[in-house]
Amino acid sequence: MDYVCDYIIKNYYHVKNENDKKNSESFKIIEIGVGYYFNIAKSLNNHENLNLIVIDANNDAVEKAKKEGLNAFVDDIFNPKLDIYKDADLIYSIRPPRDLQPFILNICKKYGISLLIKPLYGETPINDLKLINYKGNALYCFNPY
Repeated sequence: MDYVCDYIIKNYYHVKNENDKKNSESFKIIEIGVGYYFNIAKSLNNHENLNLIVIDANNDAVEKAKKEGLNAFVDDIFNPKLDIYKDADLIYSIRPPRDLQPFILNICKKYGISLLIKPLYGETPINDLKLINYKGNALYCFNPY
């Protein structure tokens, strides 16, 4: 899934840095539902001025993420701690269950945050998400601007 990291860096991180060269603030990315798959988060975490946070409802997954050196928090997307999300530039999620996607999208709409979802194979996007074919892979995007 290196293409997800590649897409994020090329289409969000670099774009913001190019448009905002004078701003030295970090680019804040949140992964929702990290589970036990840390490869994308660890790869993103290597970029300068990038503030990455991983979220999961499973306390054990969050503790393992912390042991991997990630900034991780327990949160329930059905009843989210909104302070975690409000300053984010991008939220992404890898294969989130379809019933979670509207809740993730609501947070993005509330705070004007871009959203990237790597869906399960063959899954159709929920309303307001645009299907993107990136290197032969399906991604769903929401951009508030």
